[in-house]
Amino acid sequence: MELPALPIESLRPHAGAALGFAVAFATAVVAGRLRRPLLAGLAGGIGVLAGWWFTFGLLTATPRQLPERLPLLMLMVVFAAALAGALARRWSWLAWPSAVVVAAGVGWWMAGAPRILPDAQRSWPVWIGIATATLVIAGRASPPWAAPLAAGFLLAGLIGAGLPGPQAVLGGVLLAAAVAMLLAPGGARAAPQPAAAMPLAAAIAALAAVPVLA
Repeated sequence: MELPALPIESLRPHAGAALGFAVAFATAVVAGRLRRPLLAGLAGGIGVLAGWWFTFGLLTATPRQLPERLPLLMLMVVFAAALAGALARRWSWLAWPSAVVVAAGVGWWMAGAPRILPDAQRSWPVWIGIATATLVIAGRASPPWAAPLAAGFLLAGLIGAGLPGPQAVLGGVLLAAAVAMLLAPGGARAAPQPAAAMPLAAAIAALAAVPVLA
């Protein structure tokens, strides 16, 4: 699938990154003061969602291009991770099974959301690959600077590749939100993995997969 050669000016790159940073930072600060570790952990993903959605503007429910799948993906993952984290607080044994379900959903969506068996059989390498990457990133105990570092390397790779499309702009939003999580006082009170880390992990895995899938 060919990436859309959208004019960079139409994507409001600086505004999207600024909004992503502001939303992630404010959410982490408020969550820290309210002592809501799950919300603090989700702050980065909420910032990415805000920045990506603002970058694209109004989206349809059936995206035609790979990058257009990302804002809708983040919306679903933020809600699913919040639900998974809430369930895990009450029943701790659900932490990893719910994370596996959310990661499988990420892979399914990026694989084209197959709904019949032949489509699923054709897309299973993409489905499994992205789901596994999301789960590994979310489940790994990492220092606070790991997410901004990963987002920075991803952005550098996207810029260096020079491919058409908005993925470098989206990478800037991801980096801004990850840095906001690092700088926000409430970020230190984030809930443990994997549910709280799922949105940022999904954003990194899905965005990195866009040029590969294309």
